[in-house]
Amino acid sequence: MLSRPKPGESEADLLHFQNQFLAARASPAVKIVKKADKRKGEEGSTDAERPRLQNSKDVVMLDEFPDVLPALTPAPPKKSKIKSASVHFEDEDPEERLERHDQHITAVFSKIIERDTSAVAVTMPVPTADPFPRTFHRSEIKSEVKVGSGRKSIFAQKMAARRAAEKAATSPSAAECVQTGSAVPDALDPEGSAGEAPLSGIGGDKAADFSTSQWPCLITGEGLGSQKSEQEAQAIHRENLEKLRSMSEEEILQEQERLLAQLDSGLVAFLKSRRSGSEGQKKELKMEQNKTEEFVESLPMAQHGVGSSLFMQESGLEESVRKEENTKLEIAGDDLPVKPKKEWIHMDNVEFEKLEWMKDLPSLRQKKTRKGMQARFSLKGELIPADADLPTHLGLHHHGEEAERAGYSLQELFHLSRSQVIQQRTLALQVLGRIVQKARAGEFASSLKGSILRLLLDAGFLFLLRFSLDDAVDNVMAASVGALRALLVSLDDEKYLDWTFSWYQGMATFPFVPNNEEEEEEEEELNGTEKSQDKKLKDENKPDPDVARYDVVKGLLKTRIQHRLRYILEVVRPVPTVVLDILHILTHIARHSSEACIQLLDCPRLIETIVREFLPTQWDPQVAEPGCLLTSLHGVACATAMKFIRVLASGGRNATARLLNNFEMKSRLSRFIAEDPLDLLLPREEAIRLSTEAFRLWAVAAGYGQACDLYRDLYPVLVRILQSLPELLSTCHGKSPMTELSVQRATAVVTLLIRVTQTAGYAAELQAKLSSNISEDSEQIPPPPVVWSQVSGLQPFLETSLKKFLQEISQTETWQTLQPLTTTYVIYLGVYYSACSQQPSVNPIDCLEELERLTSEVLQPLLSQPAIHSMWDLLRPCSALCNPLSCSPAPESVFSIASLSCTGGKPPLSLLGSKSPFPFLTALLFLINSITHIHKGLTSK
Repeated sequence: MLSRPKPGESEADLLHFQNQFLAARASPAVKIVKKADKRKGEEGSTDAERPRLQNSKDVVMLDEFPDVLPALTPAPPKKSKIKSASVHFEDEDPEERLERHDQHITAVFSKIIERDTSAVAVTMPVPTADPFPRTFHRSEIKSEVKVGSGRKSIFAQKMAARRAAEKAATSPSAAECVQTGSAVPDALDPEGSAGEAPLSGIGGDKAADFSTSQWPCLITGEGLGSQKSEQEAQAIHRENLEKLRSMSEEEILQEQERLLAQLDSGLVAFLKSRRSGSEGQKKELKMEQNKTEEFVESLPMAQHGVGSSLFMQESGLEESVRKEENTKLEIAGDDLPVKPKKEWIHMDNVEFEKLEWMKDLPSLRQKKTRKGMQARFSLKGELIPADADLPTHLGLHHHGEEAERAGYSLQELFHLSRSQVIQQRTLALQVLGRIVQKARAGEFASSLKGSILRLLLDAGFLFLLRFSLDDAVDNVMAASVGALRALLVSLDDEKYLDWTFSWYQGMATFPFVPNNEEEEEEEEELNGTEKSQDKKLKDENKPDPDVARYDVVKGLLKTRIQHRLRYILEVVRPVPTVVLDILHILTHIARHSSEACIQLLDCPRLIETIVREFLPTQWDPQVAEPGCLLTSLHGVACATAMKFIRVLASGGRNATARLLNNFEMKSRLSRFIAEDPLDLLLPREEAIRLSTEAFRLWAVAAGYGQACDLYRDLYPVLVRILQSLPELLSTCHGKSPMTELSVQRATAVVTLLIRVTQTAGYAAELQAKLSSNISEDSEQIPPPPVVWSQVSGLQPFLETSLKKFLQEISQTETWQTLQPLTTTYVIYLGVYYSACSQQPSVNPIDCLEELERLTSEVLQPLLSQPAIHSMWDLLRPCSALCNPLSCSPAPESVFSIASLSCTGGKPPLSLLGSKSPFPFLTALLFLINSITHIHKGLTSK
């Protein structure tokens, strides 16, 4: 064995090793194979090795032709240094270039082998007088030719019709076939005549034909999967015949009635119509004979004998069947709305179920019954009377229950709201929202029995809307938002709550917490008197429907509705109507409780989106142009958004601090308060509402001792507004919406001064406590940034305006317009003198003298007015205790949705009515109580 080279050996040693290897003639470890060149072909292939061709065909052999064609396309090109030499010029002839590269004839010709045509049939063309082949139409195809399985072209159908015609020409006549067929049963079954006797009395000729039928018409035996399937089917048929002959007439009728009661009428009708398509119209009178046999053979073996008696019917039933068949024939022949033609595809069978849709509606049946009928509504949400005969072009008729009655029931609208068609889902949700809105307005109270809202909520209407909010289609989302707003929000409630905001302690409580007595009773039933968990944990463990059953707002929060509404506002960016509906829904949720406010504040990007998109500091000035139609509310200041922030701030001191500090609400307040509403680039009414809500938000924050530093910055603005308040006397004689909005804005300004004055009254006391306990580690409340000297100078303006307004107390219309503003004036004086008596910088004697002056100049003349005496007399009819009808709940009130029952407006003689004396008398008693508490001597006066 040869050794491998080692380090240190020279080239001479390697040559020596090579000579030894060659001398030993050993086989090399690697065998070198030379690969053939593809362009030159395989070496060694000669003409002798070529396979011999068949001698039956003429073969043209060209000399010096290789079997394998040379490759016309060379191997993959290699990078060449002379690539530029292969450049082709535009004027170069392609033919010359081809001749230069491919000079061999094999580039064009190869082996040419003649096709064998000895077995091909040669047909001569049909002589015709037309210059071109004649075309044919679909209507020329014979209707008798049935297309088999699979689809055939028109040419194949034409050829099949031609073959069928040729076969019919060579086959015996149809009359001979009928005679031959009728003779077969007699030859096969000689006992057939014997079986006719017992059946002739029951079925007549039909029964005789049935008993002599020797072959089943439905059962073919194909499902057995054996070679003797036809024999098995024949045996089953004969067994059925024997069983039928052995039964008496009574047994046949009994079994017939039992099977007719058990089997579906559609199955019987289907079996009857199996043979109607294959037989001609001349055999229509004998169809029932064949149907009897078909139905019997379609039954299982155990029921063949029983099933054979089904169609041994009495004469009355036979006549009704014959009538029905004749009616169908008449409909198919004469009464069809459209006359079918032969060239129409699939029009040979009449589908009566589809023709029902084209018939006229049956006449409206007048049911005189004491039982209530199902309520049906129009697309506008209006209740349609049961006897209303509306035309069909209104689109209120459909093929559901009671097709002759117009309108949609609640069940049908629920079903339509889950349709796959977007327009149907949208329409159903819109109609349901209109129905809810009209129901809350009390329009159905006298017409319907029960509560629609309670019925809808029990049926899952709340979660239907919640699921629809998650729809990806904008129209469905908009319809569900509108329906949810109609269910939760009452605009009349919001209007009256805005009025009571400036009352004495008008913003102290949340009005939309439902009564949970039934919920507590259920918890006691479930858990007993022991309460092992906190109520919040219990609500978290309860399913969403159980929570929503007692508190709709809490149930919606449990479904994380605030996150979905935030997504719609931020990402979907809907139209202004949907934006306003969402803001109303969020305002209603914020009025529920402080916990609801916290959940809204904790929702990621919800408040940021509302402040950024709907409370910007600058926007497009074209919004203020008259007649401008907003296509998007994003980027435009909105009073509804400011109101939502104000209601959210009413949730507590912490919520107000988060809004002011985290969402830059102080800069928004300065922007919308410092500028006059007429100078804001908004419609006038919207600008006044926005300014009013900004003052109310500032009043809420000032009540918690926050945002009082803005008082110093905006003091000139407040003084300018106070100086313009007496001018309202000249504009309030004619009651108009603009006057009411101006009075509400002035009322919000005075309410702000009440809160700032009340906060400034505690400044000296807090400062004294902070100075005395400076060394202690206990937490101290810092004094507010406003002091008493900064607010005491506004009292003369307000007292002067109060004296002017009190002179109009005898004018009813003027007083009703100015009463909210006058009420806030009286509350301001009560707060001012209560805080003034506590100030160390004020002389007590001067304060008492001011109280005596106020009593003699204002209070005593006021109490002697006849209008005040009439106000005391109105306390009883406007009281909720003395007059329960003034605050009776609405007909559609639901305990899970808290409401003030203000839908439709309160009567004038009610707590919130236009003639209610409660706000002014409450403020007046507060002022009298304050000054008598300070000056005991005024009690006798």
